[in-house]
Parts: sequence; C-alpha cells; structure tokens
Amino acid sequence: MNLYGKNLEFRHRNRSNPVVVITLLFLCVLSLFVLKSVLTDRLVSPWLPTAVPTREAASFALEGETQFRAGNLEKAIEAYGVAAQLESDNPEYLWKQGRALAYLTSSQTTDAEKSATLKRAVDFLEEGLAKYPEDSNLFAVLALVYLWYADPDLCGEELVEEFAAKAEDNIRRAVDYDSRNALAYAIYSEILLDQANYARAEQMLSQALQYGPESGADMFDVYRVQGILLESYGQYRSAIEAYSRALDLSPNMTFLQIRIGVNWRQIGEYDEALAMFARAARINDQLGVSDPLPYLAIGNTYSQKGEFYAAGLNIKKAISINPYNADVYGRLGVNYYKARNYEAAIEALKCATYGCGADESCAVRECDDPGNPLIEMEGLPLSGSSVVYYFTYVGALAYMHTNSNHYCEDAVRISRDIQAQYANDDTVMFIVRDAQNICARYGIR
Repeated sequence: MNLYGKNLEFRHRNRSNPVVVITLLFLCVLSLFVLKSVLTDRLVSPWLPTAVPTREAASFALEGETQFRAGNLEKAIEAYGVAAQLESDNPEYLWKQGRALAYLTSSQTTDAEKSATLKRAVDFLEEGLAKYPEDSNLFAVLALVYLWYADPDLCGEELVEEFAAKAEDNIRRAVDYDSRNALAYAIYSEILLDQANYARAEQMLSQALQYGPESGADMFDVYRVQGILLESYGQYRSAIEAYSRALDLSPNMTFLQIRIGVNWRQIGEYDEALAMFARAARINDQLGVSDPLPYLAIGNTYSQKGEFYAAGLNIKKAISINPYNADVYGRLGVNYYKARNYEAAIEALKCATYGCGADESCAVRECDDPGNPLIEMEGLPLSGSSVVYYFTYVGALAYMHTNSNHYCEDAVRISRDIQAQYANDDTVMFIVRDAQNICARYGIR
C-alpha cells in the first residue's frame, strides 16, 4: 500500500466546543438548585391545585347578599365573615354581618339563644368600630343590636337601662357621621318607638324614606320599621303593605312573612294568615333551615280559631323540627290547656318549666319510632317569656288534683315562685289565684 501527501497526520483531533461545555455545566448546576427548591417546597409545580382560595372578597359578599335575600341568615353570616377576612379594610362586610346576626334572633325561640346571638353581635360590631371609629352603618347596626338586647329576659334587669342608653348613643353617632343615612334614620325611628315617642319616630322615618332612594339597599330596614310603626297604631292593613315592600327586597325573609301573617290574624283574616305562615314553612324546607316558628304561628292561629286539634298537630311538627327546645313544649302544653286536656298539658308544661326525663319528653312527643332520640329536657327559667307556661302549669295541676296524685302540693309550691316575681301582675296572678283557691279547698295552701 502506498501513501501519498505531504502533511499526513495520524493524531485524533479534539472536536469539543468550549461554549457547549460551559452551557452544560451551567445547566447541571441549575438543575441542582431546582431540585433543592422542589424538595424544600420553595418551588411547586404549576399544575398543582392552588394552596389558597382563589375567590375574591366581592364574590363572598355577593353570596352573602344572595343568602340574605333568600332568608338563609346563617349562610349569609358565614359568607360575609369570609369576605371580611379576605378584605379586612372594608367595613361594609362587618355591618352587614352584624345586621344578619341581629335578624337571626327573629327565628330563635328561646331567650338563651337570642342572648347568645346578640352578645356575639355586640362583641363583633364593637371590635369593628375600634377599627373604623367613624363608620355610620356600624354605629347604626350596633344601636339596633343594643335595642333588641335591652330586654330584662335577655340581658337581665340590671342592664336594661344601660343597653337602651347605648342604643341611643350609638344611633346619634350614626346620624352625626352620615346625616343622609337611611338605615340610621330607620333604626333611630325604631328606638323612638320603643320609647313610645311616636311623633319623633314618625319624623325619623320620614327622613329615612326621603334619603332611602339614594341608598336603595337600606330600604329593607326602612320598610320593616315602617311596618312596626303602622302596626303600633293598629293600622294592620297598612302595616302589611309596608312589610310586603320590605319582603319584595328580600323575598324569603321568613320572619317578615310571619309578621305579615300575624297582622292578617289581627284583623280576622285567618286564611290569609295561614297561607303566609305556610309560605314561610315551605321556604325554610327549601333552604334546609330548621325553624319551628312558622308551624308555631300556624298552631297559634288554629288555636285562636278554637281548632285545637289542628293547632296541636302543627306544634308537634315544630317539636319534631327542634325536639330540644323547651319553649315549644310549653306552647304545646298551653294548647292542651286551652283544649281542656289538662293531663296532656301537665306532661308538656313540666318539660317546659322544671324539665323532665327522657321517657317523659318522649311521651310528650309521642315517640313511636325507635329512631327518636331520648332527650332529657332542661326547663326554662321563670321569666317574662316563660311565665305563661308556669302559671298555666299551676292551673292544670290544680284542676287535675286528687288525693292520690297530690298535684296541688306542686301547684302551691310553683305558685309561690311565680308570686315572688309577679305579685303585681293581675294577668299572671289571675290563674295563679284561681289555682290557689282550688287547692285551698283540699286544705293545701
């Protein structure tokens, strides 16, 4: 073999590119940093779900508004609360949450429930005012809460004057900070109504109606208070019209439907009243709200008509919704008493007043389903809202007394408890004295 050429070379040429080598080294180092970031969760995959909620505060606020209009106040409170957390510099979410808390008490039947809700609202709104000390709406809603809280059965006799004064002080500040606030003037009118100052109440309501169109959302409260004012004058049909205007703004607000029904009942339009109460019950069923009040209202209406059997069926329906509520047992007991079914009245009223065992409460509810819970009832303390159950219990015991059951001994003991607080109340003492006279014939005093 012959080789030709002048510059024959047999060495292997180095084909490496320095730029490529440096780039590869850089990528290797970069990949180490990326790996470390992934392992320490400093760098996450863009395809992983977001770790925090993506909904904005305005979305939750809109949900709160929708739930408020739908009458689902608990869900409205929850939605406004989330909105306030996401956007902590917006006082609107705070006062709307406080207003929903106040209205929630309208569907609560016991003093304990109402007191706890109002206390929660007070704490919540005062905390809001510490952050927004010049917000008119916060002052207005706090005034409303204090007004409703200023009840001896809710806050205690010693705090009534203090809370009433706080209501007036807060509403004046609300008006001072915004002289065209329709919500503030409406609540001011309600406070003056509570003081029986009807002339000034009308004046404040007139201003609320005047300024309302500029803040249309507040007209719900304006028409609600207008209904209260007209109802206090005995103008029941006009009150129905005012409440209906409020209801147009929040169509599923069941406590307003019940107020409308009560006004229909006042003028003897029982069918209209029953239809409105039934509507409230249907709305609660649709919303999944466990509220016995519509059925209690239906029961009271049938009771006024003298149809005690139908009344009892509806009150029992209320008990099935909330079998833990002593107030509902009391209402059933009063219905039995009016129907002169004193034996059944005694069983129900015992649960409502001094409490009863699981077997006794089950007997009142007529438990025939093994799935029914066994409930030991804790009675309601003697107060302005429960005294009717106490004196009705006394009357039923006296009427059913025999020498073997010794009912009068309990009747006389309970009558002393009632007399200690209500000796000057003729309405309360009428049945109590009648029962005492019956028991005196048996030598029991």
